[in-house]
Amino acid sequence: MTLRILFVCTGNSCRSQMAEAFCRALGKDVECASAGAEPSAEIQPDTIAVMKETGIDISGARPRGFPDLPDLRFDWLVTMGHDVVGPLLPGAREVKWEVPNT
Repeated sequence: MTLRILFVCTGNSCRSQMAEAFCRALGKDVECASAGAEPSAEIQPDTIAVMKETGIDISGARPRGFPDLPDLRFDWLVTMGHDVVGPLLPGAREVKWEVPNT
């Protein structure tokens, strides 16, 4: 069974983009996506640089909001920050990661 995970932060320009990229690179039998409650205009350049250092290229990624997701059926909702509110996902388990927005 494939698990579906949605990572959510405020701007979808750093934390959730990194989590999605690591999930895609390391996850097996997992589908993942990320989105922001208030999407930024672009991915933070430092985020792209740090991910490149790990061997993962996210230079083609773009911030997304909840309406940009084609399907809101997820098994897990991972919010990343104390002030982050994710979309209502019936049946999804929610995990709150307290990752500072720096």
